[in-house]
Amino acid sequence: MGSLALLARELGFEVSGCDENIYPPMSDLLQEQNIRVNQGFKKTDLPQADLYLIGNVISRGNESIEYILDSKLPHTSGPAWLSENVLQNRRVIAVSGTHGKTSTTAMLTWILVNLGFDPGFLIAGRPKDFSVSAKLGKGEIFVIEADEYDTAFFDKRAKLIHYNPEVLIINNLEFDHADIYRNLSEIQKQFHNLIRTMSSEDLIVFPSDDKNIEAVLELGVWSGKSEFGSKGKDLNYFEAIKKDHSSLKFFINKEKVEINWNMLGEHNARNAMAALLALHHFDITLSDSAKCLETFSGVQRRLETIIDREELKLFDDFAHHPTAIEETLRALRARYKDNRIIALIEIRSNTMKSGLHDKALLSATSEANLVFWKGPDENQLGNLVNQSPKNQNIIDSVELFAEELRRSIINERDVIVMMSNGSFDGLADLLKSKL
Repeated sequence: MGSLALLARELGFEVSGCDENIYPPMSDLLQEQNIRVNQGFKKTDLPQADLYLIGNVISRGNESIEYILDSKLPHTSGPAWLSENVLQNRRVIAVSGTHGKTSTTAMLTWILVNLGFDPGFLIAGRPKDFSVSAKLGKGEIFVIEADEYDTAFFDKRAKLIHYNPEVLIINNLEFDHADIYRNLSEIQKQFHNLIRTMSSEDLIVFPSDDKNIEAVLELGVWSGKSEFGSKGKDLNYFEAIKKDHSSLKFFINKEKVEINWNMLGEHNARNAMAALLALHHFDITLSDSAKCLETFSGVQRRLETIIDREELKLFDDFAHHPTAIEETLRALRARYKDNRIIALIEIRSNTMKSGLHDKALLSATSEANLVFWKGPDENQLGNLVNQSPKNQNIIDSVELFAEELRRSIINERDVIVMMSNGSFDGLADLLKSKL
């Protein structure tokens, strides 16, 4: 919604918004762009407007929503407004999947900008290479992060159904959003509904080893397909020159290129592979696009380096699902094979809080030497600690924990990583100041 605000203002609208618990990096970006945000949803704080865009976190019973409905004020969803006002007559690359959407969207945008295409883009995070997370652009291509979460309380379709992509990337597919979907099949149905809208000249980009994506495609595909996988099996694949995937070889249709870049982990290599294949659809060569990735800086809070000293490393990451947590820790272990890794994990998403992934969470943290958990359910946290054979603990107060970490936990050459899709109660700033 913050990125939508940027696009609306660029179109010439006067824009303000309401939100609760807004935190960096988006809070900082909106402030820098002089977009006013009212804290909370009291109807007395609701400014008069020609149109209200309603985000999907808002439910009936919200004071502002009830006022808008009772007063018959004009309103719509963010995705519907975006489709009607921004995406019409654009060649849309939609980046979807459970993990890697933000990074892949940022990669695509960075490559296109460097090659002179001036794309439009909407990234649900703050890319380090741009001053904003969304821009209209003057080129015909528009790159958008396409979430499978529902659109609004009055439109329960997935947001991505609104985007009419010419190229659809499906990075991966797992069960998530337990507050919206009862099972994986319901999510797969949403993807199928989108695929049914794509023409024969459109393209779907996906990894060949994801059985959940395969099940979606088996429901019917009427457009082109471009898949990537492993050497010897697929025409399109990558090879890791270095174990941490900071040096790679990409192969697309027998063309190959080698790059050295700033990203870590197999998950980022897969994101890059999907981006390169998507751009191949627009006749952009592998050598041109891949070389641009060497200067790609990444996205804030995607394995972002906060402290980088010989005796201490501190990273901040958005991982909030067992698979993402495991991939982040694997990437760090590949780079820092002899260092002690300390993982600080906040259980915050509705799916994680449901306990559905508790068993997977324990195996996901296998590469960490020490794990500290934070969350609202003391019983869930206690069970995670008690069921793990590793050294695991609970964070009751981030202020007390930050001081304890500094005084008695950290050893020389430790690697610390914070993982949360929220603010972690300001832990990043606390550790940055104390360490």
